[in-house]
Amino acid sequence: MSSVSMHRTVEIDVHRDHRWADFVSHHPGALIYHHPNWLAVLEREYQQKCIGLACEDQSGGLKAILPLFYSEGLPFRVGRRSLIARYCSSPRTPVTGPLAVDDASMTAILSQAIDLIRRGAGLQLEIKSYEKSLGALVPELTSVSWGSTYVEELPAEIDSSRWEDFCESVRFPRECGPCNDCKQLRFGNARKQHRVTWAVNKAVNLGLQVREAESEVDVRQWYRLYLESMRYHSFPPRPLRFFLDLWSTLQPKGQMRLLVAERSEKTRKRMIAGSIFLRFGQTVFYAFTGCAHRDLQLHPHDIIQLESIRDSCRNGFRWYDFGEATEHQGLAQFKAKWGTETRPLYRYYYPGTVGSVESKASSVVSLLRRGWRTLPLGLTATLGEKLHRYM
Repeated sequence: MSSVSMHRTVEIDVHRDHRWADFVSHHPGALIYHHPNWLAVLEREYQQKCIGLACEDQSGGLKAILPLFYSEGLPFRVGRRSLIARYCSSPRTPVTGPLAVDDASMTAILSQAIDLIRRGAGLQLEIKSYEKSLGALVPELTSVSWGSTYVEELPAEIDSSRWEDFCESVRFPRECGPCNDCKQLRFGNARKQHRVTWAVNKAVNLGLQVREAESEVDVRQWYRLYLESMRYHSFPPRPLRFFLDLWSTLQPKGQMRLLVAERSEKTRKRMIAGSIFLRFGQTVFYAFTGCAHRDLQLHPHDIIQLESIRDSCRNGFRWYDFGEATEHQGLAQFKAKWGTETRPLYRYYYPGTVGSVESKASSVVSLLRRGWRTLPLGLTATLGEKLHRYM
């Protein structure tokens, strides 16, 4: 009997079957995007059930998992097909590839996903992964390079004196407390280190302070800044209910942090910017951000990132993922200055991508994005709510 045939593929409930959470908790490559809490938020956002594909051995122990969601594709058709109805390893999520303990288990669960597509009509499978070799295991998959994400490896050894020197260089107050807890940080070469120090100093000198969000009131206030950022980048925003759900589901478990930068102006403090960070296993993701474009000159994101990286070090995380910077040179430079390295991303499809359909879809999306910046904020939120289930 082959090693593949010794594995049995099944569909399981990612919430009720404790094996899913146990597998994710013990797998070194697991991300927050594999966790049942994140999948529950997506289920409520998309109003559908996550399909939990799993591979188990003869004793019932899980050897591989893959979460899938159905996406309707864009809300129009070319000929008789939608653009493009598919099963995706988590929609609007940067990377949620399959997790497996060995190649045999990986092959089995990928084959299971392909069988799911074959049972339907006009469907496509899309898998988002860091792994380059999935196509070698299952040749039916078509591999597509999908840009890169910017990842910083956090230090593993504590050197509080070096951190204290850095805090002094950016004029952090003594009472902020990092010197006793945090680990040695080095943001690339001397030039990059200087850029970080200069930007954080400027933010501090301009009166910016960072704090952690305390309630849904902060989330609602931050959401308007998020809408402004998404409008500026011409991309449909996710609905407010999604972020309120993140707050109620992930934040109490330490899997989400919203850090906001504020500035005292006359008799009140004004929220300048804020960023949401998702945390699980070895990795922290810089997931969502918001800031009025006119306030970027205050460098709020620099002081927020420094606080988040400091906290990530203190809590023992190994990887800090800044995310992609597709078609945005300024954003790429911001993420690179923190001493990050680019990590390739891959998309896998079955059946392979359909060129004419994708070209049509790309043209329509480009047309929509050109007019997005002209829309009122409230309208972008309304349209984002309607469009997100197709993405």
